[in-house]
Amino acid sequence: GPQWQDLTHGQAQRMQEMYMRKRMLDRKILWLKMSNLPNPEKEAKFSMRRTQEAEEQRKKEESSSQQLYPPPFLDVQPAAKRLEKMEESARTEELESRFRARIREEKLENARILKANVPSIGGIVNDPIQRHVHRRLVRQRVKIHTGLEEVLTRNSAQILYEHLGGVSISIAKVFARRPRQTQQIQYNLTSDHDPAWVQKQLDIVAPKLRSQFAVKVNMGQTPNIRFVPYVPVREVRRSYLYQFARKIEKEVPVGGGAGTDFGVG
Repeated sequence: GPQWQDLTHGQAQRMQEMYMRKRMLDRKILWLKMSNLPNPEKEAKFSMRRTQEAEEQRKKEESSSQQLYPPPFLDVQPAAKRLEKMEESARTEELESRFRARIREEKLENARILKANVPSIGGIVNDPIQRHVHRRLVRQRVKIHTGLEEVLTRNSAQILYEHLGGVSISIAKVFARRPRQTQQIQYNLTSDHDPAWVQKQLDIVAPKLRSQFAVKVNMGQTPNIRFVPYVPVREVRRSYLYQFARKIEKEVPVGGGAGTDFGVG
């Protein structure tokens, strides 16, 4: 046949590519053989082989301790070979199905462990998915806050005076548990308008304001918004709770003084 030097440049390059592909495929096959990955067909074949070896060993032991009389003539049916092959094939398929079911259960259990939520420690979110959702919520709230402030301040006369009647509103808080949930826009009314009328008008113009600030802040998927009056609630701070803790500590007796009121001492 032709030698290596007789090949053209294109043929030699093609041959070298095929050789490198064969080497890579050989490495992959070797890795698959050595990694001992779950293989239902292989496990079923080995199980059938062990069963057949045990059956042959049992037959040999029985034949060695057999009676002296010869076996009866035509004790095996003519189609016994074919029936045995069909039975072995059915057993092999059953074993493969059982091994596949076992592998499937193991995969489901591993997936359940991997998808389990990582608990928060000391108020710090350790789950990467929850952390991503929280950061996205923060970015989204900042965009919605700045966009709505601008829309409510600089808008057309139809929105500001015809629909809202020149009302003055300041946004106090934007709240939602998920990025796609309806965002609650908590606002403060800083003018002398009727709060019920202002709430009614804000419910009417909310879809229009949503479309306007979505264009201004360039949000790809803008959630629905709903205006809610802001009710200031006193935040529970450590300094606020400390005075009650000191008061309880003074009222509850501790140590040896606990028994003095009962004449024990």
